[in-house]
Amino acid sequence: MNPAARKQLVADLVKSIKIESQEELVKALRKKGVEVTQTTASRDLLEIGALRGKDSEGRFRYILGGTVSSISSRSRNLLLSVTASGNLVVAKTPPGGAQLLAGQIDEAIASGDIRLGIGSIAGDDTVIVVAKSATGGNGLARELTALLDGEAVKSGSTSKSRKSQNTTKMKRSK
Repeated sequence: MNPAARKQLVADLVKSIKIESQEELVKALRKKGVEVTQTTASRDLLEIGALRGKDSEGRFRYILGGTVSSISSRSRNLLLSVTASGNLVVAKTPPGGAQLLAGQIDEAIASGDIRLGIGSIAGDDTVIVVAKSATGGNGLARELTALLDGEAVKSGSTSKSRKSQNTTKMKRSK
């Protein structure tokens, strides 16, 4: 099986059954007649954009990502609050949600849906997103919040008063 066909099979398996580990993926592929190493399975998951996160039942498994704007209805519940300071944005999520959200944020940055950010780092329930400019945290926080709410980003401008650039905290309503 060629790599493109194998990756399509991996994507189909991730969508159709609950793949909780790379080992489970290797076994599922073996049942389909495809022999791969765990390293290959890991690389395939990364290349198709599958991220390990909690599903709707609260179980950790691989979930296919996408840009934040294309899955905003699922992502909306991941973002609990946003705090901006200088060139950083701290996004809080429910426990276990940070890696999924960070992956979606990074994809949105790569696709240009988020213009003011350069990347993210995730823990368990916290994502740090880095802005392109030294004082771009507030603009990035607005851009991130608007995108996850499914709204068009109104401006790429980050020109605000010095006071508002230092720290902004936005709590999201549920």
